[in-house]
Amino acid sequence: MIPPERIVVVANRAHSGLVRKDLPEAAPRENIILEPVSRNTAPAIARAARLLMSRDKDAVMLVLPADHYVSDRSGERKALKKGIDFVANNDNVIAMIGLKPRSASAEYGYIEAANRGEVAKVERFTEKPDLKMAVKYIAGGRHLWNAGIFIFKAKTLVEALKKYAPKISQALKSRNIDKSYQKMPDISIDYAIIEKADNIYCVKSSYEWSDVGSFDALEKALKRESRRFVKKDGKIIKIL
Repeated sequence: MIPPERIVVVANRAHSGLVRKDLPEAAPRENIILEPVSRNTAPAIARAARLLMSRDKDAVMLVLPADHYVSDRSGERKALKKGIDFVANNDNVIAMIGLKPRSASAEYGYIEAANRGEVAKVERFTEKPDLKMAVKYIAGGRHLWNAGIFIFKAKTLVEALKKYAPKISQALKSRNIDKSYQKMPDISIDYAIIEKADNIYCVKSSYEWSDVGSFDALEKALKRESRRFVKKDGKIIKIL
């Protein structure tokens, strides 16, 4: 979907070797942004937006966390393409992927979106409710899992940072970005912008997905892929 030269990865310096190993050979090394310290998703995405804005002021960004497991790649691509087309054809919007819940889980955030349309205005977010509330959401049929996948024009994010996260926005202007990065707030994109903005839309989909947020989730993903692993004290310590 995306040419290798347009793939940008933000990761901690400690993971630079792993990132370079997994990136396509055609991806330029300058597309790897190495954090001097971990600062959550808002600063990381902001740095990627800054890089893309310097190359193409109308660039559309697709933000994908690296720790997700997706078995239905066709369903995923269809949803992402729909979101990219929506953002490309509408100004000042932020789209996110909302997935039909497969169970009542307290491990995921939930999106309440308007009933009509495959791309609908987001009405409310709830970050990891308790199980009782999650069961209520499932029964109501109006809530989707928040997959943590975002699509927007880089310039839209830059403007949103100015309005909702001025400390991050100001730090991005520094000539010594590594030094200023360490002073940025440790905050997710959800809390910094998504929960505050009123231009958020949800692309509704139902492909199979997991954020592999626990060792149980990792075990299920490995079994689905017929991968062997070594387990100790409830944790997977080696993948064979």
